[in-house]
Amino acid sequence: MDPAMPKFDISVLYVEDEKILRNVYQTILGKRVRELYIAENGENGLHVFREKKPDLVITDIKMPVMNGLEMSKKILREDPDAKIIIMSAYGQPQYFIQAIEFGVKGFLLKPVNNEKLFDSIASQAKSILLEKELKDQEIKRREAEHALSVSKSILKAVSFASEKFLQYSYGEKSVPEVLSQLGEATNVSRVYIFENSMDNNNNYHSTQIYEWVAEGIESQMDNPVLNDVDFRKLGFGRWVNNLSKGKIIYGLVRDFPEEERAALEPQDITSIVVVPIFCDKDWWGFIGFDDCKKQRIWNEAEIKALSAAADIFGAAIYRRKVEEELLTLNNELELRVSERTRDLQKEVNERKLAETMLRESEEKYRQIFENANDGIMLTMNGVIEFTNPKLFEMTGYLPKECIGRNFTDFIHPDFREMTTKNHLDRINNKKAPERYDVQVYDKKGKIKWLELKSTLIKWENEPTVLTFLTDITERKKTAEELEILNQKLEQRVREEVEKLEKQQQLLIQKSKLESLGELAAGIAHEINQPLGGISMALDNISIKINEHAATEEYLGKKFKIIFEDIERIRNIINHVRLFSKDHDIIDLEPIDVNQVIKDALGMVVTQYKNHNVDLRLKLARYPISLRANKYRLEQVILNLLSNAKYAVDEKEVSHQENNYQKEINIYSNMNETEANILVEDNGTGIPEEKQVNIFDPFYTTKKNEIGTGLGLSVSYGIIKELGGDISVDSKEGEYTRMMISIPLNKND
Repeated sequence: MDPAMPKFDISVLYVEDEKILRNVYQTILGKRVRELYIAENGENGLHVFREKKPDLVITDIKMPVMNGLEMSKKILREDPDAKIIIMSAYGQPQYFIQAIEFGVKGFLLKPVNNEKLFDSIASQAKSILLEKELKDQEIKRREAEHALSVSKSILKAVSFASEKFLQYSYGEKSVPEVLSQLGEATNVSRVYIFENSMDNNNNYHSTQIYEWVAEGIESQMDNPVLNDVDFRKLGFGRWVNNLSKGKIIYGLVRDFPEEERAALEPQDITSIVVVPIFCDKDWWGFIGFDDCKKQRIWNEAEIKALSAAADIFGAAIYRRKVEEELLTLNNELELRVSERTRDLQKEVNERKLAETMLRESEEKYRQIFENANDGIMLTMNGVIEFTNPKLFEMTGYLPKECIGRNFTDFIHPDFREMTTKNHLDRINNKKAPERYDVQVYDKKGKIKWLELKSTLIKWENEPTVLTFLTDITERKKTAEELEILNQKLEQRVREEVEKLEKQQQLLIQKSKLESLGELAAGIAHEINQPLGGISMALDNISIKINEHAATEEYLGKKFKIIFEDIERIRNIINHVRLFSKDHDIIDLEPIDVNQVIKDALGMVVTQYKNHNVDLRLKLARYPISLRANKYRLEQVILNLLSNAKYAVDEKEVSHQENNYQKEINIYSNMNETEANILVEDNGTGIPEEKQVNIFDPFYTTKKNEIGTGLGLSVSYGIIKELGGDISVDSKEGEYTRMMISIPLNKND
């Protein structure tokens, strides 16, 4: 295609029964238009037109099945604005007359000059694009007019709401009619009011209290799901977060999160707007607008108008609240007056006195109502314009001493820069804190703490800051005293923790000594065996000497055996001495868990064999290294072995089974993060109800004269110090498994 020749931004349907011409014009036209559709006869062309809706149709007349004129007639009947160009080798006038009657826009005789064809297409394309542009502009104009109309209708309804609330206040006489006006103005399916409440955990709940529905729309007033709704549990946490901050929820329900759609779609809602209602800065509830008929897109003007409606409701609710408070006060006042009047009815003078007191009481009530408990200050351009008597009580400054001066004159120098910045930000509609604490000087020069709560208002058509001031000096003083008390309490807690740690050390040492007492018999067996060997060797040497048969080689062999037994006794005694020593809790060193288990067994293995206990070691084939106090860990192993031996001995006595074999198994292994030790026995087991208490201090399942209840408690503390865990798995009468896990990287 010639780059200088334009490509038309239109779609074209070309209908031709001759294949050669179709192929030729498919190539020619395809380069000159945005989209090209091809059909081989009138019937096929009509089908393509209905499906694709092309901007322009170019067709031959003479074709099988359905000719071009018949196809054009049907197309124009369905779409009178359709653009059609007829190309034909037949020059009979009746064809062109019929085409004109049908509304055909152009005629070309075959063979067609391409330049004329493109000129004709260009002429139609210009007309088509112009019509499209006009239609788009018309649609936009109508949408703008509709939006303006809806916005005006909503604002009219808002104005109606203001009048109604002024006439009847907020309640049954006004709300239903106002909701009806808003529903008709917005052309929605439902309009409703939800009121908030707070539970004991300060969570918001909401209940639908008013509703208007359009004709044919199902009401939701009796929907139990909408009564005392905990929106966070229902999956509407997003609503609570946004609405409580004054943000509006609106859009198509299909675009909402799944949890929200699950609650909204059963109500047939397709589009929704939810606007928060605030009552004196507190989030009171919300007003909602549902569209159940169409996928409605809410524009900015509508949202602003609906927001104005919510503000009107908030103001009306606040007004009703104040009116109810006033009514309560008035009722109380009338009751008091009535009671007082009954006492004064005996005499006219007493009645007049009662009336006088009533007027005085009313005047006092008016003064109480008009004067807040907080100090009030009105500033314009930073200059004080007005103060109330409460501010005089707080600072000692009379109104005449304040009015006309800059309010920062009374602020402590450390807080003037912050206070001035907040004031200017608020005047310039920038974000400023609603409340903050400052120090001020009273008239006597004494420093006081005040809490400032400021808001921007219009005063004599000028931006003015209204500030409420609360004396928090005592609160600040109390906070400082509490801080001091907290520091003292923390020191006391640290001292108590140190005492507990020392007591724990004493318990550990006591448990260790008790373990040594239990192990005394086993250690005696371990020492007696090498002592017996020494005694026998010395007897043999004496016999040989008496027989003059003691050779040097024989004596050397015997002395070697004697010294080996002496070394064995020395090692046992040294190990017991080191084990019984009071080791510091932080004395950690690299150890091999398997070697610790073996050292512990070295002090009891002979004793256990003498008691017919089958002691089986199933340790890991590789060293298990970690940082710990080896004697503390050895104490844990000995405690567990002692409990296991007691359990199997008790079962042997109580069951008196001929084939019962006492067994104690010790396992060790490790994974990527921790070392594991398992001590298992087939003894009496531990009742399930007692398993939760076995690690408590002084709790024991043994007989009183045997157990003290310290072993497992101390073992639990030692393992916890290493960052590990110890647990039990037991079945009464069958087995007990004590499982230990210790992190490999503890204190690395």
